[in-house]
Amino acid sequence: MRGQTELVALGVAFLLLTGVTVAGVVVANNSLTTAERETLEQQTARTLSERLVSGDAPHTVRRNVVANGTLRALDETQLRTRYNLPDEAAVRLALGEESILQTGPMTDGTTVERLVLVERRTTTQIEPAFDNSRTATLPRRTSTVRLTIAPPAGTTVERMFANGRVVLSNASGLRGTFTVSLSPFETATLRFDAVGVLDAGSVRIAYEPADTTKTTLRVTVDA
Repeated sequence: MRGQTELVALGVAFLLLTGVTVAGVVVANNSLTTAERETLEQQTARTLSERLVSGDAPHTVRRNVVANGTLRALDETQLRTRYNLPDEAAVRLALGEESILQTGPMTDGTTVERLVLVERRTTTQIEPAFDNSRTATLPRRTSTVRLTIAPPAGTTVERMFANGRVVLSNASGLRGTFTVSLSPFETATLRFDAVGVLDAGSVRIAYEPADTTKTTLRVTVDA
């Protein structure tokens, strides 16, 4: 009788030990799955944030400088195909306080933040008066200007200089609209060599100076 009781007790103890072992394995597996998921989220969020602000991204002017409004054009299909996102990962993009895109429901996820500049450009036009000289200094730096040259009858504009460098030249006369590249790192002074009179309206200069504001790009991935 005592032997049977001991056998029963031993069996119960074995079952309890087995249950504890199985539970421990389940908990360990769940912990491993959670850790793997968090690692995947971190890697995906970090990689995506880096690629979104890279210099060769279609919506950046240069590294960490985003052209205004371009990120809003991204949709889920472009995001997944262009950046090879896992199908099961939900992504949310926010620029400053504005939510730009969210691909699906999210519970928590991992967020990576990056400081960026948002660049805005507006077209500005000036018409030099040419009162005392044949030069015009642009008030703001820019990488390109669009010139409309329409001198009065009897005047021939032969050359145009930018900071002492010849950028347009025609001995027969410059007339019409021209786009000229400039250095964005220095203030541009334009000079016009002409035979005859240059007055107000002879030259119109259009350019797009850049204004930048600092903000934060937030990339959240919930895998």
